[in-house]
Amino acid sequence: MKKTFGVAGGGERGAGLVRLLRADGHTVYGADSPEQAFGADVVVLPVPLVDADGRIAGLPPEEALSRFRAGQRLFAGLVPENIATEARRLGLSLTDYMKHEPLAIANAAATADAAICLTLTHTRQSVSGRRCMVLGFGRIGKLLCHRLRGVGAEVTAAARNPDDRAWIRALGMRAVDASRLAGTLEPFPIVYNTIPAPVLDSGLLRELPPDCFLMDLASTPCTASPVPPGVTYLWARGLPGRVVPRGAAAILRDTLYELLRELR
Repeated sequence: MKKTFGVAGGGERGAGLVRLLRADGHTVYGADSPEQAFGADVVVLPVPLVDADGRIAGLPPEEALSRFRAGQRLFAGLVPENIATEARRLGLSLTDYMKHEPLAIANAAATADAAICLTLTHTRQSVSGRRCMVLGFGRIGKLLCHRLRGVGAEVTAAARNPDDRAWIRALGMRAVDASRLAGTLEPFPIVYNTIPAPVLDSGLLRELPPDCFLMDLASTPCTASPVPPGVTYLWARGLPGRVVPRGAAAILRDTLYELLRELR
């Protein structure tokens, strides 16, 4: 029997996913029919699953989870542990698609592309020849460094792991210790953070040049302190779904098919 799909939320990426699934011949319920979407055989929830207001697809978490039943396949991104625990208690099958490595890599690549695009838009300058600092050398950090170098930027990357710093140097970039950032930030008009933690305290923020563009790509803000005057701060989490939604929808569609095959 052919499965029905429900896409609950997800903005432009979600709307794109609805179109792609329908083009593949599936019965799909989207934002225009939320009750049917929550009742479908396969329900695709947003990334991150819980938004900045603490809601899931516009509903309080308890209410959202109460609408699902055992036997449905639920998919979401960046699922908090307490939500995953509650879903298991209720007997729900909830899979975090951001833990699927191929999707995580593709999402990181799209994030890096979108980050550079937004940098050009906000600074109205090319990054070629400019000094850029990338905080963190995980998936997004690696790919962002690679792309920045590809367009001619002078890249420095900060990592705590000595092996990561060795790789940064081997790839022709300057490396600094992310646990010892004091005294390193002043030369950089563009700083990207990919570390999901408040790594920039008020002292480090004061080191940024007055016209610095600070882009935060992490799921958790990089600072709890006010940004100094002149510094432009942009918390830009969830970039693929906002900046390249068609590509993000195609990545998610392909991941869903692969995960459904694995879960048979």
